[in-house]
Amino acid sequence: MPTLGTTAPATLAGTFAMADAEIISATVLLQLANPGAPVFHSVMQGWADPRSGDYVPYPLDDRCRYAPVEMAHHWGMPSFGGAFGTESAEPGTWQAAADVALDPLLVALTGAEWVTGIGLSSNFTLLHPEAIILDDDLYHRARYSLMDMEITPETLAVDVIGAVGPGGHFLAQKHTRKHMRAAMKPALTHHRGPSGKYRDPREVAREKVQWILTNY
Repeated sequence: MPTLGTTAPATLAGTFAMADAEIISATVLLQLANPGAPVFHSVMQGWADPRSGDYVPYPLDDRCRYAPVEMAHHWGMPSFGGAFGTESAEPGTWQAAADVALDPLLVALTGAEWVTGIGLSSNFTLLHPEAIILDDDLYHRARYSLMDMEITPETLAVDVIGAVGPGGHFLAQKHTRKHMRAAMKPALTHHRGPSGKYRDPREVAREKVQWILTNY
């Protein structure tokens, strides 16, 4: 993990140039010693807070976070990217969500072969079981965002729209009964309690962890 300003230049371009050179040179040595050995390309940069020297993995300006994935593919190597993991000491906080919210989507769009960091907090030093469940929910949100939409005569439902007419209601339609359960994928935020209100997702995540530990 090259850190801008301490173990790497204070510019992104310089950090990537140095890190890429280190990886490629190490790969060459590895292949000379053991030809054909599997290897991946991975750069997970961080920043040094100039006021304290603290390690900061998620600053406000986090551009080019997944540029190393493109670099890996330029060399024809698989990429091992960082996705998930937070500076926050506790899972389920605003910061814990903000730090990783874009990661699953960005890493999928750039095409990294592997990712790491799920469930980690406190600058990747602590693993919280419930955070694994919370991060899994973010992963599935990104996964569904990138899935194709099925376009068929059945899904277009033109005949159903015509039958209902302007201002009508679709609840009584057989088409609705057929597709309603699959239409909405409930997230971790859609579990209702005895009061009928949606429950705290962190509480739901903890219960799911206990269920997994009990049953597996």
